[in-house]
Amino acid sequence: MKLIARLIRDWHISIPFLFFLSCSSNNSRDKLIYSHFSAMDSLEVVMPLPFIQHTNWTTYRRGTKSILVEYGLDDYGNIIIHQVDFDKAAYLNPMVISREGPNGYNASNASVFFKQEDSIYVFPAARNSFFLYNGAGEKLSEYLYSSSSFERYYKNGYYSSLVDYDDRLILTTINDTRHDDPSYFDKVTPVKTYDFEKAGFTEPLTYPKYISDKHIPSNLTGAMIHPLDSGHFIINYSFSDSLYVHNIRTRKTEAVYCGANGFGKPKLLNKVPDKLQELEYNLKEVNYELTFFNAGKLYRVVSHLPKRYQSYSIPEIVNQNLRRVSLIEMDMNTQELRFYRMPIAKYFVFDDDFLIVGGVSIREVNGETLRKFYKYSL
Repeated sequence: MKLIARLIRDWHISIPFLFFLSCSSNNSRDKLIYSHFSAMDSLEVVMPLPFIQHTNWTTYRRGTKSILVEYGLDDYGNIIIHQVDFDKAAYLNPMVISREGPNGYNASNASVFFKQEDSIYVFPAARNSFFLYNGAGEKLSEYLYSSSSFERYYKNGYYSSLVDYDDRLILTTINDTRHDDPSYFDKVTPVKTYDFEKAGFTEPLTYPKYISDKHIPSNLTGAMIHPLDSGHFIINYSFSDSLYVHNIRTRKTEAVYCGANGFGKPKLLNKVPDKLQELEYNLKEVNYELTFFNAGKLYRVVSHLPKRYQSYSIPEIVNQNLRRVSLIEMDMNTQELRFYRMPIAKYFVFDDDFLIVGGVSIREVNGETLRKFYKYSL
């Protein structure tokens, strides 16, 4: 109830809307009636040479602009970081973080998160520490996790997320528990706070209780987080049609329904899936991939297979590219829940009144490689 009171005060939300959030009618859950954006444009950005084929991504604010950050490894294991300025429709000068040497991250792979243009966190895979770099690729600090169970940062999917709060970082985490452990969801903590003063983890957040004895594919077990305001953040799980809003001060978490049965109900398994079952699950089941908060609204990216294709074989789904992407918009002022069709995309960048989507479609023109983005008016 304290969260509800806070939302009323901060966002001027009416009581009927909070009932809508908590209960949501069966009609809104079962029916998918798509809305249309007020306007849509497209732009193409010339890709840098050489560019990285397999990338992960994140975003940050530079002044009033949202900057897309995509990063990946070159042939030598160095991290190549590209930034896209959509106002200029151009890639900025690349940044390199060395794998070896005095400024090396010293691992086989790493995740990257931009706090600011000149303040960049790098989380090496399978290490007991992470680093802070500047914009020139110079290592400024190293921070030990100090975890007896080898807990460390974990990026779920392609998107790097964390919440920067005072002298702490709220991180998505994992440990060395095997995925086929019957008690996996009891032994792994998906979100933890890293306290710089204490030089270690504090304040663990556990998985929802209902999944404790269930199983899902290993690529869907992690959490994604996003700041809501100065005192709250959102936890998104791929396997849940609810979002979890955490109050940093009170350490209380409340569930908010943000899904639709029209996408298919999230499926939890009673035993560990084999490789073929994991593939089928990833192709046929709903995946609540990402959640963002922008200008008083929640946005949730959902990939799903329409019901009419559920009986299709794995090769048919793959060859015909039958999975779809939708966007849920939850408006905290107008009490509306809307659904939008999205193209197959990798990047979803919110820039005030616009949503910029793309990263998959490219074409060659006069020796240049162009990457296409769609720009929707929110």
